[in-house]
Amino acid sequence: MQVHITKRSANAKTGKMPVTTTESTSCPTTCPHIDGNCYAKSGFHLRNHWQKVTSHERGGSWSDLCEYIRTLKPKQLWRHNQAGDWGYVTDDQGRELIRLDLLKSLVDANKASQARGYTYTHHKLDYLHNLEAVKYANNNGFTTNASCESLTQCDDVIKHGIPAVCVVDNSKEVPTHTPEGTKVVVCPAQTSDTNCKDCGLCAQSKRKCVVAFLAHGNRAKKLNAKLSTFVQEL
Repeated sequence: MQVHITKRSANAKTGKMPVTTTESTSCPTTCPHIDGNCYAKSGFHLRNHWQKVTSHERGGSWSDLCEYIRTLKPKQLWRHNQAGDWGYVTDDQGRELIRLDLLKSLVDANKASQARGYTYTHHKLDYLHNLEAVKYANNNGFTTNASCESLTQCDDVIKHGIPAVCVVDNSKEVPTHTPEGTKVVVCPAQTSDTNCKDCGLCAQSKRKCVVAFLAHGNRAKKLNAKLSTFVQEL
């Protein structure tokens, strides 16, 4: 699995901290945004970078990544996968299951350095294998947020003790709570003068809120339309 390490992000919203990019084959084909609404594909620079990682023109091995993470200072905040997801294997029933060898090795490296790693996943968590894998990461100091398509879906994963995030329509008022009463907080980096490095909300696995990301960028209108279909399908 090819992965690239940016030791100091130049992205203003992210802040100056380490971030990684994993080849696109790590993304589950069940991700509803894989058809073109993916943010990692919307901007030229990240899209180009991701393509080069996927073609192995940039980056290195997973073991190189784990070795680097072990060198981070305690409490160092870092983001895994500005593009990409946990790699997977497909079983004989066609289910895409998170590769435990990759997940556990990175979780262990993060734990060894006492760094504060966090990421997001679009893998299907109604598969027990994936649910337990994500639980393992969160229970061992590596925050893995479930990327959800609706606040109702957020409620479903929160019941399992997994932190949830959700993209919301930027043309509508954002609900203050999910249907089952969990507080909804719009990403502070979108509403105030801060960045991911200084905020750290998404790295808190035990937080008592859903983080909502306002649809933004040159594909916001298309994404808003897509979000409305998710609500209708529930």
